[in-house]
Amino acid sequence: MEKSLENRQSRSDMVRARAWFLDWLPAVIALVLLSLVAELGLFGSAGSWKLFWSLLNLAPGLWIVRAVVRSLRRADEYQRRCQLEALAIGFGVLVMALFTVGLLQAAGVGDLRQLVQISFIGSILIWIAALLLKTPRTR
Repeated sequence: MEKSLENRQSRSDMVRARAWFLDWLPAVIALVLLSLVAELGLFGSAGSWKLFWSLLNLAPGLWIVRAVVRSLRRADEYQRRCQLEALAIGFGVLVMALFTVGLLQAAGVGDLRQLVQISFIGSILIWIAALLLKTPRTR
């Protein structure tokens, strides 16, 4: 019975988690909708509308930056340290992945668009995995 009491989150932790979720949700929904528009070809194949729809993806990207900054400001010192360590690991993976993409492009191997997307997705997954692996060790 005592073990379940140890793992309970404080009220401030629950408020922070809810705020984090509400910060990220609009950006994720916007990215999903924009991806569907792009994949279904709803914006057309040429002209200024294609440029508009492509650049519109920057808005959810900036929203995600805002969400990360807000979550770091709400975090305590230990959570900031864990988050920044995980971000550093993810960034290192991204730099090495983009370096590899550059080498592959110089050799004429692969599609640049797909390789860059895979690099970004992989680095974000590594960032999340590093954070998840770092955090539970102290609980």
